[in-house]
Amino acid sequence: MSIDAIKTVAVLGAGTMGNGIAHVFARAGYSVILRDVGQRYLDRALETIGKNLDREVKKGKLAESEKSSVLARFKPVTDMAAIASADFVVEAVPEKLEIKRAVLTEADKTKLQQAYRAAQDAN
Repeated sequence: MSIDAIKTVAVLGAGTMGNGIAHVFARAGYSVILRDVGQRYLDRALETIGKNLDREVKKGKLAESEKSSVLARFKPVTDMAAIASADFVVEAVPEKLEIKRAVLTEADKTKLQQAYRAAQDAN
């Protein structure tokens, strides 16, 4: 798979790092599957992303008309199986080895053989 073949990105974890990473990918035109363990985390992430987009509009970095198209690129999910269509996966869960190991093991069960994978480190 070439880098140009990446159309859909999955971000595992909707916290501060995860929603920021997802925001950047959506702004760059990618479809983003944002996955977390609870709907409340996803709702909070999308609210934060919306506020950040509003700030970009206010600063003139994003046209108001583009905000809705950026938000439309998000598919928030709690089911790990929903990431199976991703071409690129970014892990952005809390910095606890047991959580990272569990999330990545679960992600590997979704038949992501063709997807690129990346992990972030907040340190």
